[in-house]
Amino acid sequence: MRLLLFLLAVAAAAGALLPTTARTALAQEADGGAASAREGPPIDPVTAPDASGGSAWTRACSFRHPLCVLAGAGTPDRLSLATLSAADRAWDVLTGALGLPPPDGGAGTAWRVFLVDGIDGGGTALLDARDPVAHFDRASSFALVDRRTPPGCLLDRALARAVARGSLWRAAPATDPGSARAETHMLARLATPTACAPDDDDVRVFQGEPERTLVDPASPRFDRGASLFFDWLDAKVASQPGALVAGLWALAPTRTPAAAWRWSGTPTGFDVMRVSLAGALWPESTLDDVFVRFAVARALLDPPVRLAWHVPWPGRARRFASPQPVSPTGASYVVVDHTGAAPGARLRVEAAWEDYGRMRWVILKLDAAGHVLADIPVTSLNLVPRASMTVEALDGVDRLMLVGVDVGSTEHRFDPDQGEWEPHGWLLTVEGE
Repeated sequence: MRLLLFLLAVAAAAGALLPTTARTALAQEADGGAASAREGPPIDPVTAPDASGGSAWTRACSFRHPLCVLAGAGTPDRLSLATLSAADRAWDVLTGALGLPPPDGGAGTAWRVFLVDGIDGGGTALLDARDPVAHFDRASSFALVDRRTPPGCLLDRALARAVARGSLWRAAPATDPGSARAETHMLARLATPTACAPDDDDVRVFQGEPERTLVDPASPRFDRGASLFFDWLDAKVASQPGALVAGLWALAPTRTPAAAWRWSGTPTGFDVMRVSLAGALWPESTLDDVFVRFAVARALLDPPVRLAWHVPWPGRARRFASPQPVSPTGASYVVVDHTGAAPGARLRVEAAWEDYGRMRWVILKLDAAGHVLADIPVTSLNLVPRASMTVEALDGVDRLMLVGVDVGSTEHRFDPDQGEWEPHGWLLTVEGE
Protein backbone atom coordinates (compact mmCIF):
# COMPACT_ATOMS: atom_id res chain seq x y z
CA MET A 1 0.00 0.00 0.00
CA ARG A 2 2.86 2.37 0.79
CA LEU A 3 4.33 1.76 -2.66
CA LEU A 4 1.00 2.51 -4.35
CA LEU A 5 0.60 5.76 -2.40
CA PHE A 6 4.16 6.73 -3.27
CA LEU A 7 3.63 6.05 -6.98
CA LEU A 8 0.37 7.98 -7.04
CA ALA A 9 2.18 10.87 -5.35
CA VAL A 10 4.78 10.75 -8.13
CA ALA A 11 2.06 10.86 -10.77
CA ALA A 12 0.35 13.76 -9.01
CA ALA A 13 3.58 15.73 -8.87
CA ALA A 14 4.08 15.02 -12.56
CA GLY A 15 0.66 16.40 -13.41
CA ALA A 16 -0.26 12.99 -14.81
CA LEU A 17 -3.18 11.88 -12.61
CA LEU A 18 -6.27 10.89 -14.55
CA PRO A 19 -9.88 11.85 -14.00
CA THR A 20 -11.67 9.65 -11.49
CA THR A 21 -13.44 7.64 -14.18
CA ALA A 22 -10.15 6.95 -15.96
CA ARG A 23 -8.40 5.89 -12.75
CA THR A 24 -11.35 3.61 -11.97
CA ALA A 25 -11.17 1.97 -15.41
CA LEU A 26 -7.45 1.28 -15.08
CA ALA A 27 -7.87 0.01 -11.53
CA GLN A 28 -10.56 -2.41 -12.67
CA GLU A 29 -8.19 -3.77 -15.29
CA ALA A 30 -5.49 -4.24 -12.64
CA ASP A 31 -7.86 -5.90 -10.14
CA GLY A 32 -9.63 -8.20 -12.59
CA GLY A 33 -12.27 -8.22 -15.24
CA ALA A 34 -12.43 -9.20 -18.87
CA ALA A 35 -9.57 -7.00 -20.05
CA SER A 36 -7.14 -8.30 -17.45
CA ALA A 37 -7.13 -11.74 -19.11
CA ARG A 38 -4.48 -10.32 -21.45
CA GLU A 39 -1.08 -11.80 -20.68
CA GLY A 40 2.07 -9.77 -20.30
CA PRO A 41 5.73 -10.73 -20.70
CA PRO A 42 7.12 -13.93 -19.13
CA ILE A 43 8.15 -13.87 -15.47
CA ASP A 44 11.75 -14.93 -15.90
CA PRO A 45 13.92 -14.46 -12.79
CA VAL A 46 17.64 -14.58 -13.42
CA THR A 47 20.26 -16.00 -11.06
CA ALA A 48 22.78 -13.35 -10.08
CA PRO A 49 26.50 -14.12 -10.30
CA ASP A 50 27.72 -15.99 -7.23
CA ALA A 51 29.87 -13.48 -5.39
CA SER A 52 29.72 -15.16 -1.99
CA GLY A 53 33.03 -15.64 -0.20
CA GLY A 54 36.46 -16.16 -1.67
CA SER A 55 38.77 -13.62 -3.24
CA ALA A 56 37.34 -13.80 -6.78
CA TRP A 57 35.03 -10.81 -6.17
CA THR A 58 35.66 -7.43 -4.60
CA ARG A 59 32.94 -5.30 -3.06
CA ALA A 60 32.55 -1.52 -2.78
CA CYS A 61 29.42 -0.10 -1.13
CA SER A 62 27.94 3.38 -1.09
CA PHE A 63 27.82 5.49 2.07
CA ARG A 64 24.78 7.36 0.71
CA HIS A 65 22.55 4.76 -0.96
CA PRO A 66 21.72 1.08 -0.39
CA LEU A 67 23.85 -0.20 -3.26
CA CYS A 68 27.10 -2.12 -3.70
CA VAL A 69 29.38 -2.74 -6.67
CA LEU A 70 30.79 -6.26 -7.02
CA ALA A 71 33.67 -6.79 -9.42
CA GLY A 72 35.02 -10.05 -10.76
CA ALA A 73 38.65 -11.10 -10.60
CA GLY A 74 40.99 -8.89 -12.57
CA THR A 75 38.79 -5.79 -12.43
CA PRO A 76 40.86 -2.71 -11.52
CA ASP A 77 39.89 -1.13 -8.21
CA ARG A 78 39.66 2.27 -9.88
CA LEU A 79 36.92 0.94 -12.18
CA SER A 80 34.94 -0.35 -9.20
CA LEU A 81 35.18 3.04 -7.51
CA ALA A 82 34.29 4.87 -10.75
CA THR A 83 31.26 2.58 -11.15
CA LEU A 84 30.17 3.24 -7.57
CA SER A 85 30.45 7.01 -8.11
CA ALA A 86 28.45 6.76 -11.35
CA ALA A 87 25.79 4.67 -9.60
CA ASP A 88 25.52 7.23 -6.79
CA ARG A 89 25.09 10.05 -9.30
CA ALA A 90 22.44 8.16 -11.26
CA TRP A 91 20.61 7.25 -8.04
CA ASP A 92 20.66 10.90 -6.92
CA VAL A 93 19.09 12.18 -10.14
CA LEU A 94 16.63 9.39 -10.89
CA THR A 95 15.22 8.95 -7.39
CA GLY A 96 15.69 12.58 -6.41
CA ALA A 97 15.14 15.13 -9.16
CA LEU A 98 13.05 12.77 -11.33
CA GLY A 99 11.15 11.27 -8.38
CA LEU A 100 11.36 7.58 -9.33
CA PRO A 101 11.20 4.84 -6.69
CA PRO A 102 14.66 3.45 -5.81
CA PRO A 103 15.57 -0.04 -7.02
CA ASP A 104 14.89 -2.86 -4.58
CA GLY A 105 17.71 -5.27 -3.74
CA GLY A 106 15.30 -7.71 -2.08
CA ALA A 107 15.03 -9.01 1.50
CA GLY A 108 16.37 -5.78 2.95
CA THR A 109 19.71 -6.12 1.15
CA ALA A 110 21.62 -3.54 -0.86
CA TRP A 111 21.00 -3.31 -4.58
CA ARG A 112 23.89 -5.11 -6.29
CA VAL A 113 25.78 -3.92 -9.37
CA PHE A 114 27.92 -6.67 -10.93
CA LEU A 115 30.81 -5.71 -13.19
CA VAL A 116 30.95 -8.41 -15.88
CA ASP A 117 31.68 -8.74 -19.60
CA GLY A 118 29.44 -8.52 -22.66
CA ILE A 119 26.42 -6.42 -21.62
CA ASP A 120 24.56 -4.91 -24.57
CA GLY A 121 24.16 -1.16 -24.18
CA GLY A 122 26.65 -1.06 -21.29
CA GLY A 123 24.26 -1.68 -18.40
CA THR A 124 20.88 -3.07 -17.43
CA ALA A 125 18.98 -4.53 -14.48
CA LEU A 126 17.47 -8.01 -14.38
CA LEU A 127 14.62 -9.54 -12.43
CA ASP A 128 15.73 -11.18 -9.19
CA ALA A 129 12.44 -12.15 -7.51
CA ARG A 130 8.82 -11.10 -7.13
CA ASP A 131 7.73 -9.52 -3.87
CA PRO A 132 5.41 -12.17 -2.39
CA VAL A 133 3.52 -9.80 -0.06
CA ALA A 134 3.11 -6.61 -2.11
CA HIS A 135 -0.49 -5.61 -2.92
CA PHE A 136 0.46 -4.86 -6.53
CA ASP A 137 3.22 -6.41 -8.62
CA ARG A 138 6.66 -5.44 -7.39
CA ALA A 139 10.05 -7.05 -7.93
CA SER A 140 13.63 -6.91 -6.71
CA SER A 141 16.49 -6.76 -9.18
CA PHE A 142 20.25 -6.55 -9.63
CA ALA A 143 22.35 -4.77 -12.24
CA LEU A 144 24.87 -6.01 -14.78
CA VAL A 145 27.34 -3.46 -16.12
CA ASP A 146 29.98 -4.14 -18.76
CA ARG A 147 33.37 -3.70 -17.11
CA ARG A 148 34.89 -2.80 -20.47
CA THR A 149 32.95 0.48 -20.39
CA PRO A 150 35.45 3.30 -19.88
CA PRO A 151 34.88 5.69 -16.96
CA GLY A 152 33.24 8.96 -17.93
CA CYS A 153 30.14 9.64 -19.96
CA LEU A 154 29.72 6.09 -21.24
CA LEU A 155 29.89 4.62 -17.76
CA ASP A 156 27.52 7.28 -16.40
CA ARG A 157 24.99 6.44 -19.12
CA ALA A 158 25.30 2.69 -18.46
CA LEU A 159 24.68 3.12 -14.72
CA ALA A 160 21.78 5.52 -15.31
CA ARG A 161 20.15 2.97 -17.60
CA ALA A 162 20.67 0.21 -15.03
CA VAL A 163 19.29 2.23 -12.11
CA ALA A 164 16.27 3.30 -14.19
CA ARG A 165 15.58 -0.33 -15.12
CA GLY A 166 15.87 -1.34 -11.47
CA SER A 167 13.36 1.36 -10.59
CA LEU A 168 10.97 0.01 -13.24
CA TRP A 169 11.26 -3.53 -11.83
CA ARG A 170 10.08 -2.10 -8.52
CA ALA A 171 7.32 0.17 -9.85
CA ALA A 172 5.83 -1.63 -12.88
CA PRO A 173 7.56 -4.97 -13.50
CA ALA A 174 4.93 -6.12 -16.01
CA THR A 175 6.05 -3.44 -18.52
CA ASP A 176 6.79 -5.00 -21.92
CA PRO A 177 10.52 -5.29 -22.75
CA GLY A 178 10.38 -2.90 -25.70
CA SER A 179 8.76 -0.08 -23.74
CA ALA A 180 11.06 -0.81 -20.79
CA ARG A 181 14.17 -0.33 -22.92
CA ALA A 182 12.86 2.83 -24.59
CA GLU A 183 11.62 4.46 -21.38
CA THR A 184 14.68 3.68 -19.27
CA HIS A 185 17.00 4.86 -22.02
CA MET A 186 15.06 8.12 -22.24
CA LEU A 187 15.44 8.58 -18.47
CA ALA A 188 19.13 7.69 -18.63
CA ARG A 189 19.69 10.52 -21.09
CA LEU A 190 17.94 12.92 -18.72
CA ALA A 191 20.14 11.74 -15.84
CA THR A 192 23.43 12.32 -17.66
CA PRO A 193 24.93 15.40 -19.36
CA THR A 194 23.60 16.09 -22.84
CA ALA A 195 27.11 15.78 -24.30
CA CYS A 196 27.45 12.21 -23.00
CA ALA A 197 27.34 9.10 -25.15
CA PRO A 198 25.57 10.18 -28.35
CA ASP A 199 22.97 7.69 -29.55
CA ASP A 200 23.57 8.14 -33.27
CA ASP A 201 23.75 4.41 -34.03
CA ASP A 202 20.58 3.60 -32.08
CA VAL A 203 18.68 6.49 -33.66
CA ARG A 204 19.92 5.46 -37.11
CA VAL A 205 18.52 1.95 -36.59
CA PHE A 206 15.20 3.38 -35.41
CA GLN A 207 14.94 5.83 -38.30
CA GLY A 208 15.95 3.12 -40.76
CA GLU A 209 12.88 0.98 -40.01
CA PRO A 210 9.94 3.36 -39.63
CA GLU A 211 7.34 0.75 -40.58
CA ARG A 212 8.03 -1.23 -37.39
CA THR A 213 5.99 -0.87 -34.23
CA LEU A 214 7.36 1.90 -32.00
CA VAL A 215 8.49 -0.59 -29.35
CA ASP A 216 9.68 -3.99 -30.57
CA PRO A 217 11.62 -6.29 -28.22
CA ALA A 218 13.21 -8.07 -31.18
CA SER A 219 15.92 -5.38 -31.31
CA PRO A 220 17.40 -3.69 -28.21
CA ARG A 221 19.11 -1.09 -30.40
CA PHE A 222 15.83 -0.23 -32.14
CA ASP A 223 14.12 0.13 -28.75
CA ARG A 224 16.83 2.47 -27.47
CA GLY A 225 16.28 4.56 -30.59
CA ALA A 226 12.54 4.45 -29.90
CA SER A 227 13.20 6.47 -26.75
CA LEU A 228 12.80 9.41 -29.16
CA PHE A 229 9.04 8.82 -28.99
CA PHE A 230 8.96 9.19 -25.20
CA ASP A 231 11.33 12.18 -25.40
CA TRP A 232 9.03 13.91 -27.86
CA LEU A 233 5.86 13.10 -25.91
CA ASP A 234 7.41 14.10 -22.59
CA ALA A 235 8.31 17.50 -24.05
CA LYS A 236 4.77 17.88 -25.41
CA VAL A 237 2.63 17.02 -22.40
CA ALA A 238 4.66 16.66 -19.19
CA SER A 239 4.87 19.39 -16.57
CA GLN A 240 8.57 18.68 -15.96
CA PRO A 241 11.26 16.50 -17.59
CA GLY A 242 10.68 12.79 -17.06
CA ALA A 243 7.18 13.25 -15.63
CA LEU A 244 5.53 11.38 -18.51
CA VAL A 245 7.40 8.14 -17.81
CA ALA A 246 7.05 8.54 -14.04
CA GLY A 247 3.31 8.90 -14.53
CA LEU A 248 3.11 5.85 -16.81
CA TRP A 249 4.83 3.70 -14.22
CA ALA A 250 2.71 5.04 -11.38
CA LEU A 251 -0.55 4.48 -13.20
CA ALA A 252 0.12 1.00 -14.58
CA PRO A 253 0.01 -1.19 -11.45
CA THR A 254 -0.76 -4.84 -12.18
CA ARG A 255 -1.83 -7.82 -10.11
CA THR A 256 -0.44 -11.17 -11.19
CA PRO A 257 -1.52 -14.44 -9.52
CA ALA A 258 1.22 -16.05 -7.47
CA ALA A 259 1.36 -19.20 -9.61
CA ALA A 260 1.36 -17.39 -12.97
CA TRP A 261 4.32 -17.72 -15.31
CA ARG A 262 3.53 -14.50 -17.17
CA TRP A 263 2.85 -11.07 -15.75
CA SER A 264 -0.64 -9.66 -16.00
CA GLY A 265 -0.95 -7.78 -19.28
CA THR A 266 -3.26 -5.04 -18.05
CA PRO A 267 -2.94 -2.12 -17.81
CA THR A 268 0.00 -1.30 -20.05
CA GLY A 269 1.65 2.07 -20.50
CA PHE A 270 -0.23 2.42 -23.78
CA ASP A 271 -3.51 1.81 -21.92
CA VAL A 272 -2.57 4.67 -19.61
CA MET A 273 -1.71 6.93 -22.54
CA ARG A 274 -4.92 6.02 -24.37
CA VAL A 275 -6.95 7.33 -21.44
CA SER A 276 -4.80 10.09 -20.00
CA LEU A 277 -3.77 11.73 -23.29
CA ALA A 278 -7.32 12.17 -24.54
CA GLY A 279 -7.52 15.87 -25.42
CA ALA A 280 -3.85 16.45 -24.55
CA LEU A 281 -2.74 17.81 -27.94
CA TRP A 282 -5.95 19.69 -28.70
CA PRO A 283 -9.63 19.27 -27.74
CA GLU A 284 -10.93 15.90 -28.95
CA SER A 285 -7.42 14.59 -29.79
CA THR A 286 -6.74 10.91 -29.07
CA LEU A 287 -3.79 8.54 -28.84
CA ASP A 288 -4.15 8.06 -32.60
CA ASP A 289 -3.32 11.74 -33.01
CA VAL A 290 -0.28 11.29 -30.79
CA PHE A 291 1.03 8.56 -33.10
CA VAL A 292 0.36 10.70 -36.16
CA ARG A 293 2.02 13.83 -34.80
CA PHE A 294 5.09 11.88 -33.70
CA ALA A 295 5.37 10.33 -37.16
CA VAL A 296 5.37 13.85 -38.64
CA ALA A 297 7.96 15.06 -36.13
CA ARG A 298 10.08 11.99 -36.83
CA ALA A 299 10.15 12.87 -40.53
CA LEU A 300 12.13 16.02 -39.74
CA LEU A 301 14.78 14.50 -37.46
CA ASP A 302 18.44 13.94 -38.22
CA PRO A 303 19.45 11.31 -39.25
CA PRO A 304 16.58 11.32 -41.73
CA VAL A 305 13.92 8.65 -41.76
CA ARG A 306 14.14 6.02 -44.50
CA LEU A 307 11.75 6.73 -47.37
CA ALA A 308 9.47 4.14 -48.89
CA TRP A 309 9.55 6.04 -52.22
CA HIS A 310 11.11 9.21 -53.63
CA VAL A 311 9.53 10.05 -56.99
CA PRO A 312 9.72 12.92 -59.50
CA TRP A 313 6.75 15.14 -60.28
CA PRO A 314 4.11 12.87 -61.85
CA GLY A 315 3.14 14.39 -65.18
CA ARG A 316 0.58 11.61 -65.45
CA ALA A 317 -0.97 9.30 -62.88
CA ARG A 318 1.53 7.09 -61.13
CA ARG A 319 0.66 4.27 -58.77
CA PHE A 320 2.96 2.47 -56.35
CA ALA A 321 2.62 0.13 -53.40
CA SER A 322 4.27 -0.02 -50.00
CA PRO A 323 7.65 -1.80 -50.20
CA GLN A 324 7.00 -2.98 -46.65
CA PRO A 325 3.64 -3.19 -44.85
CA VAL A 326 3.22 -0.90 -41.86
CA SER A 327 2.73 -2.28 -38.35
CA PRO A 328 0.52 -0.51 -35.79
CA THR A 329 2.17 2.78 -34.59
CA GLY A 330 4.61 2.60 -37.51
CA ALA A 331 4.70 4.87 -40.57
CA SER A 332 5.66 5.07 -44.24
CA TYR A 333 7.17 8.14 -45.92
CA VAL A 334 6.90 9.10 -49.59
CA VAL A 335 8.52 12.18 -51.15
CA VAL A 336 7.24 13.73 -54.38
CA ASP A 337 9.53 16.34 -55.98
CA HIS A 338 7.91 19.55 -57.24
CA THR A 339 10.68 20.22 -59.76
CA GLY A 340 9.27 20.13 -63.28
CA ALA A 341 5.72 21.08 -62.32
CA ALA A 342 4.07 23.89 -64.22
CA PRO A 343 3.24 27.12 -62.34
CA GLY A 344 -0.05 26.71 -60.52
CA ALA A 345 0.02 22.91 -60.81
CA ARG A 346 -1.83 20.81 -58.26
CA LEU A 347 -1.17 17.30 -56.97
CA ARG A 348 -3.93 14.71 -56.69
CA VAL A 349 -3.25 12.09 -53.98
CA GLU A 350 -5.31 8.93 -53.51
CA ALA A 351 -4.43 6.38 -50.82
CA ALA A 352 -5.92 2.97 -50.13
CA TRP A 353 -4.91 0.33 -47.61
CA GLU A 354 -5.83 -3.15 -46.45
CA ASP A 355 -9.04 -3.89 -44.60
CA TYR A 356 -8.97 -4.14 -40.79
CA GLY A 357 -6.25 -1.54 -40.61
CA ARG A 358 -6.66 2.11 -39.76
CA MET A 359 -4.33 4.55 -41.46
CA ARG A 360 -4.01 8.31 -41.24
CA TRP A 361 -2.21 10.43 -43.84
CA VAL A 362 -0.58 13.85 -43.60
CA ILE A 363 0.94 15.87 -46.46
CA LEU A 364 3.87 18.18 -45.72
CA LYS A 365 4.92 21.00 -48.02
CA LEU A 366 8.69 21.45 -47.66
CA ASP A 367 11.05 24.13 -48.91
CA ALA A 368 14.56 23.46 -50.27
CA ALA A 369 16.02 23.54 -46.75
CA GLY A 370 13.52 20.95 -45.49
CA HIS A 371 11.44 23.42 -43.48
CA VAL A 372 7.70 22.77 -43.28
CA LEU A 373 5.67 25.34 -45.18
CA ALA A 374 2.33 23.64 -44.54
CA ASP A 375 1.10 20.59 -42.67
CA ILE A 376 -2.12 19.20 -44.18
CA PRO A 377 -4.02 16.26 -42.63
CA VAL A 378 -5.91 14.17 -45.17
CA THR A 379 -9.47 13.64 -43.99
CA SER A 380 -10.49 9.99 -43.73
CA LEU A 381 -13.22 7.94 -42.06
CA ASN A 382 -12.27 5.55 -39.30
CA LEU A 383 -13.53 2.33 -40.94
CA VAL A 384 -13.05 3.27 -44.60
CA PRO A 385 -9.69 2.05 -46.01
CA ARG A 386 -9.09 4.92 -48.43
CA ALA A 387 -8.60 8.68 -48.49
CA SER A 388 -7.90 11.35 -51.12
CA MET A 389 -7.00 15.01 -51.48
CA THR A 390 -5.95 17.55 -54.10
CA VAL A 391 -3.06 19.70 -52.87
CA GLU A 392 -2.97 23.26 -54.19
CA ALA A 393 -0.80 26.38 -53.79
CA LEU A 394 2.45 24.59 -54.57
CA ASP A 395 4.43 27.52 -56.01
CA GLY A 396 7.53 27.94 -53.85
CA VAL A 397 7.35 24.34 -52.61
CA ASP A 398 10.46 22.22 -53.23
CA ARG A 399 8.88 18.84 -52.46
CA LEU A 400 5.98 17.19 -50.72
CA MET A 401 6.26 14.45 -48.12
CA LEU A 402 3.34 12.07 -47.69
CA VAL A 403 3.27 10.47 -44.24
CA GLY A 404 1.08 7.39 -43.76
CA VAL A 405 0.62 6.17 -40.19
CA ASP A 406 -0.92 2.86 -39.09
CA VAL A 407 -2.84 3.75 -35.92
CA GLY A 408 -3.95 0.18 -35.21
CA SER A 409 -6.52 -2.46 -35.99
CA THR A 410 -10.21 -1.78 -36.45
CA GLU A 411 -10.91 -4.71 -34.11
CA HIS A 412 -8.76 -4.09 -31.03
CA ARG A 413 -6.48 -1.47 -29.55
CA PHE A 414 -2.71 -1.68 -29.72
CA ASP A 415 -1.18 -4.06 -27.18
CA PRO A 416 2.64 -3.94 -26.81
CA ASP A 417 2.61 -7.44 -25.26
CA GLN A 418 1.09 -9.05 -28.33
CA GLY A 419 4.51 -9.89 -29.76
CA GLU A 420 3.30 -10.16 -33.35
CA TRP A 421 1.41 -7.25 -34.88
CA GLU A 422 -0.49 -7.50 -38.13
CA PRO A 423 1.01 -5.04 -40.63
CA HIS A 424 -0.99 -3.49 -43.45
CA GLY A 425 0.05 -2.61 -46.97
CA TRP A 426 -1.04 0.48 -48.87
CA LEU A 427 -1.44 1.66 -52.46
CA LEU A 428 -0.78 5.28 -53.39
CA THR A 429 -1.74 7.10 -56.61
CA VAL A 430 -0.34 10.57 -57.36
CA GLU A 431 -1.01 12.74 -60.40
CA GLY A 432 -0.07 16.28 -61.34
CA GLU A 433 -2.95 18.46 -62.51
